[in-house]
Amino acid sequence: MRPMDVSEVWACRPIGYRATGMPELPSATPFALLHGDRRWIVLAEDPLARLEEADLSCFRFHRSGSIPPLRPDLVGFVGYGHPGGLRDPRKPSREPLALPELRLVLYARVRIWDRDRGLLYEGRREAPREIEARPSLLRSGPFRARRIWDSDSPETYRRKVERIRSEIARGNVYQVDLTRQEAWAYEGSLLELAGRLAAADPAPCSALIVEPDFAICGASPESFLRLRSGRLTTRPIKGTAPRGERPAADRVAAAWLRASPKNRSELAMIVDLMRNDLTRVCEIPSVRVTTFPRLDRHAHVMHLSAVVAGRLRRPIGLPDLLEGVFPGGSVTGCPKLAAVDLIAELEEAARGPYTGAVGWLSHDLSQLDLGMVIRTAWADAHELRFGVGGGVVWDSNPAEEYVETQHKAASLVRCLG
Repeated sequence: MRPMDVSEVWACRPIGYRATGMPELPSATPFALLHGDRRWIVLAEDPLARLEEADLSCFRFHRSGSIPPLRPDLVGFVGYGHPGGLRDPRKPSREPLALPELRLVLYARVRIWDRDRGLLYEGRREAPREIEARPSLLRSGPFRARRIWDSDSPETYRRKVERIRSEIARGNVYQVDLTRQEAWAYEGSLLELAGRLAAADPAPCSALIVEPDFAICGASPESFLRLRSGRLTTRPIKGTAPRGERPAADRVAAAWLRASPKNRSELAMIVDLMRNDLTRVCEIPSVRVTTFPRLDRHAHVMHLSAVVAGRLRRPIGLPDLLEGVFPGGSVTGCPKLAAVDLIAELEEAARGPYTGAVGWLSHDLSQLDLGMVIRTAWADAHELRFGVGGGVVWDSNPAEEYVETQHKAASLVRCLG
């Protein structure tokens, strides 16, 4: 992509304290909506340029006006198999939907809601238009969907878990994140699905990206990477329990999850892996585990999570960052290389955007906010897919692992059905 000068003018106005829920969304033009964060909503419309490689050096921004604290210069996603990290080597038995492995988009109009301060920032950008204006994928009408296939039956998934346990017994791996996929035929408006999912599962890394050829709609609970003031933070999730139907049952489930040796060991191994990954891109003495473990409650499940942080090494570019930490350890396993190879052997379908990262970053990589692509569906004009999975360790019960994936898929399946 040739060098591009971007002129950016911002305005700010009050919207009332803690005002606004889901903003009104366009249906005819491509857009990206990032929501679910307690404080911020980002809506970007009218794409000017698309980046499908990790080099950000082509952009030069000239800003004026009431510049917001966040600078979402480029919004988009990185797929699991992006070659900047570990290329997905499998030959899938099922043809994947046609999505790029990386897409970062410069939009002409950006709105940022600061719900804590009751402010709306509106930005307009002018730059050479690199792409042809095309209508979005969205169609009208009531949303309906029916399941076409599941990549694994409970029995095939159990056999794969047993295979992973045998590799653990041989000392080849310690943990592997095994996933499966479901495909659904659909008709009608994906905005209706997005609204259902936002109401049913208001997760902190929720996103909706609509392009002319595909859409991504998700409610991810996991923050993969966040960069502010030079500090890079990751918050891996491992360990899952279903929510109790009553408060007393919920407290029992939470106590069991906190005390579970299997779930705590899952989290401990991934935290160690992520700490090692961060030392590849951060100043080594600065990398610390700041929280371990903590309990996160969501609509249908609860998780154990931890926080690992360090000071980002400078200078560093996006290719170096992806090579150092991508894909995230919580969706691969450890050791990472051996886990990725076993995943490629066992899983029936290429992951595509699933277990990649979605969010925004500034052009100079001084800020970024990327959520893990889980609890997320991706679609073309006729078919929708989503993936679910979990970490397999020696203590895993093969018969229970498929059930865990059903708990994790519950909110998406309810919204689809």
